Amino acid sequence: MLDKAFTKWWLARVQPFREVPNEKLSAEREAMARQQDYNRNYAEFLNTAVFPAIDNLVQVLAKANIVHRVSTWGNQLSLRVHLAWRWGELVIMQSHEDCVTFEHHIITEGEKRGDDSAEDHSHQYDLRDAIPTAIASEQIQFFLGRLAQDLVEPEPEPEIPPGETPVG
Repeated sequence: MLDKAFTKWWLARVQPFREVPNEKLSAEREAMARQQDYNRNYAEFLNTAVFPAIDNLVQVLAKANIVHRVSTWGNQLSLRVHLAWRWGELVIMQSHEDCVTFEHHIITEGEKRGDDSAEDHSHQYDLRDAIPTAIASEQIQFFLGRLAQDLVEPEPEPEIPPGETPVG
């Protein structure tokens, strides 16, 4: 419940500005209609592409005894894969009114708690038109590929004093 004094103050401030021009309202209605199209395209993409692809991946991970977690919150789906000293997270969400975003976070745990390093990738697709179902599988494979590639760290490069060139 709103405070009575606040309500009186607020109404006194706002009432002189309550007349909204029709063209402003029509633009708002058009934006809401477009938003409904974006939402439909996102829901269709989730139901026909993302959910089946994630379900398939979860079955593969479970059979291979790889620790993972899938969660949803609001308009996003998150897949987290845990490995011995690294974990990766793929977040799929409708991040703007007109796009769907695949965010890839791959975290390497440091020697001390909180001493982590992150590698992030973000891919966006326009929701004005339907998104091809193959995009979901491609993004999942990209995420898994990055996670697997980052497991092997190259040998450290030799330190070269300033001004000297490597011998080779």
